[in-house]
Amino acid sequence: IIQVVNTIKTDVFTTDQSSSGDETEITGLNATITPSSNANKILISVVLNSGNHGTTYGFYPKRGSTKILSGSTSGIGNRQAVSVPSNIPQDTNQINGVSFMGLDTPSTTSATTYQIFGICDGGTLRVNRSQDDYNGSTGKRTVSTITLMEVTT
Repeated sequence: IIQVVNTIKTDVFTTDQSSSGDETEITGLNATITPSSNANKILISVVLNSGNHGTTYGFYPKRGSTKILSGSTSGIGNRQAVSVPSNIPQDTNQINGVSFMGLDTPSTTSATTYQIFGICDGGTLRVNRSQDDYNGSTGKRTVSTITLMEVTT
């Protein structure tokens, strides 16, 4: 490992997605790394906490505008390509964590930014908080992280 860059997101993120398949950048859950060689790879590690009771959704990274480390949408239907689907909490006061890791080859020595995006079925996307998040609730708040590690090939 040549270098490590880490971002910790401690604030909450909430957005309404008007229709199924809308993607949203999770504000503040990104990191920038400048590889020392264009032959090196970037190991991306993400730990993300979300509470969307009853809503199916998932998360994935982008390098700039390029979606990476996600599944295929080939074939028929309304498939959504994500790195990881989120676990749906059992009730509105719970929050569940998901994590994923993968190697990317940016083939550059320029500063490269990785952002985390979320997608859901037209409901509300919540990060670092449970669905219930009001005074008097037993809702939860957490942190999420993205870590980038440059590794030699």
